Amino acid sequence: MAWYRLYHLGSDGQHVAPEEVEAQDDLTAVRKARTVPNGFGAELFHGRRKIADVPPTVMHRQIGRQVGLFGA
Repeated sequence: MAWYRLYHLGSDGQHVAPEEVEAQDDLTAVRKARTVPNGFGAELFHGRRKIADVPPTVMHRQIGRQVGLFGA
């Protein structure tokens, strides 16, 4: 078994909360990483080697003003 590190990303794209994932190989680690809830995506590493970008698993409502209604 190997240890992988899943770095959760914040809204600004920076690493915020690392989490360890134990898996037999890269493919298993990616599958496990995709089941971990994350709001803005994550990056999976094995040592210094980046294995995968993990898409967000939690959808956020877009908050803010609408653009384009009156050219704003």
